[in-house]
Amino acid sequence: MHYFDSLVDKTSAPVDPIRVHLLKGMIPLLPDQFMYAVDYAHSRLYLTHGIEQVLGYRDDEMDIEGLFTIIHPDDLPIVSAIVERAVRSLFERKAPIIPFSSVMSLDYRMRKANGTYIKVLRQVSVLAWDAHRSNTIQTISICKDISNIKPSEHIGWQATGPGTEHLDMSDLLRDVPNVIYRPSPRELDILSRLAEGMDSREIAEELRISAHTVNTHRKNLLSRTGASNTVRLLAMAYEQGWVLRK
Repeated sequence: MHYFDSLVDKTSAPVDPIRVHLLKGMIPLLPDQFMYAVDYAHSRLYLTHGIEQVLGYRDDEMDIEGLFTIIHPDDLPIVSAIVERAVRSLFERKAPIIPFSSVMSLDYRMRKANGTYIKVLRQVSVLAWDAHRSNTIQTISICKDISNIKPSEHIGWQATGPGTEHLDMSDLLRDVPNVIYRPSPRELDILSRLAEGMDSREIAEELRISAHTVNTHRKNLLSRTGASNTVRLLAMAYEQGWVLRK
């Protein structure tokens, strides 16, 4: 993972084992969940927990490279490209990001120790921000087995919160038909009102947000879904079930 190596800063302090223990206690996991955190300062996992119960690999034997090698080979290239784009957007942001305020979601297939594949929803948040260097130094991923919910071979993604406002994958995903953008709850609010024929000003008044914010969401929806205009966006929304026809 060459882009992880490019972010390494060997001058940073080592991982605090006490904080690792506290984090494990703060984030309870269900039987179908596991989590891990990446320490970019040293290009390694900060913690691992629950991987053995879901995937069958020992927590203490898993590393960054191992997590990527068990991604389905058909999913690996695009998942790697999306993760690289998202990580770089976080490192290019100079304004502080509050831990857990931004979330990048991806769902894709991972191989268990017994050789079978499951569909995993991975939600990544900023865990630690370095004020001196003005960049993200740790992220945490909470993963869930969603094989019974979304068994398809499509890869879904979503991004919300500071540092993701202008995250655009359209050029990256233009020729990748099996990748689907999954709108955030706020984007779904806006989509449902667009389907009702409301304009940006009316949506802003009803949701009590600015018209600029509404337009930003609309622009993001167009670029992230690849829709050429609002008509095509709404057709996609009906097709994917994001908005129900009345």
